[in-house]
Amino acid sequence: MNILTFDIEEWYNALFKYKIAEPNYSVAPYFVHLLDLMKQMNVKPTFFVLSSFAEKHQELIYNISQRYDIGSHGHKHKLISSMTRSEFEKDTLQSLKILESITGKTITKYRAAGFSVTKNIKNYFEVLANTSIETDCSLSAVNHFYGRKNIDIVKPYIVECNGKQIKELPPSVIKLFGRGMGFLGGGYFRLLPYSTIKKQLQNNKDYNLIYLHPSDFDVNQPKIKGISCFQQFRRRVSLAGNEKKFLKLLTDFQFVDIESAITEINWIMCEKIKIL
Repeated sequence: MNILTFDIEEWYNALFKYKIAEPNYSVAPYFVHLLDLMKQMNVKPTFFVLSSFAEKHQELIYNISQRYDIGSHGHKHKLISSMTRSEFEKDTLQSLKILESITGKTITKYRAAGFSVTKNIKNYFEVLANTSIETDCSLSAVNHFYGRKNIDIVKPYIVECNGKQIKELPPSVIKLFGRGMGFLGGGYFRLLPYSTIKKQLQNNKDYNLIYLHPSDFDVNQPKIKGISCFQQFRRRVSLAGNEKKFLKLLTDFQFVDIESAITEINWIMCEKIKIL
């Protein structure tokens, strides 16, 4: 099973440690182009939408919600590890309220910004358990830029918290030299050779979850002065040609959205983790 997801946010939202004045440029036009490509390829991802983005593009988000599976990506795109419990709760509820108002649908899926659930997992799931969220895609099986590994599982499982069961679908880990390295998505998708990505999918046919962003393809997004050379590299490596790689991926493999995956997974056989 191959699951395709996108985080819908602006091109500058992932620069957590930098203050970027909000420019006039938006990835929204490229996102529309991306939607056209996926419609032609007959693939339907799940879109985790940042509600601050949705507020500015309400008609676009409403239209895609009529065809595609929609989840929340929070409101301000702040790292979970940088927020108090009350701040996280406020951000989550605000996001759900906005997205549900725009789409007219109950939002049941969530992904944290930057996979940044690194401090108090109990607080995180207690907040989610008090909302409409039924499926989470936020925990990490590897170390990453914004936090530390917090699980060992790289397949679907269930988190039990306050009497509620939340389905967890973690992003896939790429196996290189016998070690789990990074996520199968975002900058890693741009950086890694297509042959490596293809091999990963072929070797793990039971479960692969990929996450991408419109900014992983948009070559016209502005260059930013004042950020580190490493950040510049992360933002722009292999932007040109990434669309071609993506289309090759969609040609070689079949993908489903999270809603479809949920119906196919045998949850009775999945591991359960209880948050106490």
